[in-house]
Amino acid sequence: MIESYSFSCQGESHKADNKPCQDASFHAVYENGLAIAVVCDGHGGERYFRSDVGSRMATEVILDTVRTFVENIDKNLFISKPFTAQEAITSEEVVKKQTPIDVAFRQLFSSIIYQWNQKIAEHAANTTISEWEQQHVDPKYINELSTSETFEKIYGCTLMAYAQTSDYWFAFHLGDGKCISFQEDPLWMEPIPWDDRCFLNKTTSICDSGAINEFRYCYQGDGHFPMAVFLGSDGIDDSFGEIENLVNFYIQVIKMLVNDGREETVKSIEKELPQLSAIGSKDDMSVAFIYNLNALQTHIVEFIQYQIKLVTDKVQTTDKRIKQLTQKLDYLEDAGTDNEKDKIEAAYARQDIERANEERNKLLFKHEALMQQLSLSLSKELHKNGEAK
Repeated sequence: MIESYSFSCQGESHKADNKPCQDASFHAVYENGLAIAVVCDGHGGERYFRSDVGSRMATEVILDTVRTFVENIDKNLFISKPFTAQEAITSEEVVKKQTPIDVAFRQLFSSIIYQWNQKIAEHAANTTISEWEQQHVDPKYINELSTSETFEKIYGCTLMAYAQTSDYWFAFHLGDGKCISFQEDPLWMEPIPWDDRCFLNKTTSICDSGAINEFRYCYQGDGHFPMAVFLGSDGIDDSFGEIENLVNFYIQVIKMLVNDGREETVKSIEKELPQLSAIGSKDDMSVAFIYNLNALQTHIVEFIQYQIKLVTDKVQTTDKRIKQLTQKLDYLEDAGTDNEKDKIEAAYARQDIERANEERNKLLFKHEALMQQLSLSLSKELHKNGEAK
């Protein structure tokens, strides 16, 4: 059973200025078997003061163009094709060597850019400057609305989409944020190649003059489908730091879907994402995902085992740190020096050891809880297999 979900919320830093949520997201599963998820993230700088409109319009355009693409493309282009990922184009030589599938995707991306530009041009021509814009935006940026060469920047955004049919699936990305897929082997991956031009506060964008060459994408048509694919704006992944922490968050969502059901999972996401923004990136938050509930249920043990390994690795890392700190403290105490600097270092070492031990205890508690979850899931699996026989 293929299901979908999406949610966007205003970032903590936007609330003080009454700045709108500049993210947009969408999800749907249609009767013809097409499932689609989209996340678009409007740029946050002062110059991009209508990026909330730009991201919403990008979402609308992607929906229309992807549906048209799927309805008109010869599915035989994808049939039997193994997983394939394409990076952003860096030279015209790459364009010359493109396959028929690459050409089809380039036409799709060209259509997205063209239709988005049409929509924002119409909006710029027919929308007066709001009171909020007059109060918060530098006049030099407002004046760009009447400059055909630069007004696209005002609406700039990133975009990310995943689409799945009964025969194949594909995903594409322009800008930052993260796409994470879950499948049997490896359990998780970033299917769309990363673009190193997306670094810190810089990102590629649909408003770039060379946007057509900045799309990255992937596809597969050999009968293998992800169990779940999550799209998240950079407000989410910036809050987790290391990608393993982001993956763990999505696994928690998967476990809730399997154990608590969709309704409780949705309630939790819509409660926790605003809180995550407040303690994390302070940015807008958007997530959209497509998932196969039956596949997730079948592989829930592997997800728990992955989490156990993560916690075990962290315990081992913490143990090494405690050992190093203890050796340092022993050395300082054995030296018996009255040096003030050594006394301060010893005091810091004691504090660090105490914190590390507290962290270790928390990790051991998590490990125990996960082991109980694993035991319960294995029991359910054995019981289910027994009933099947």
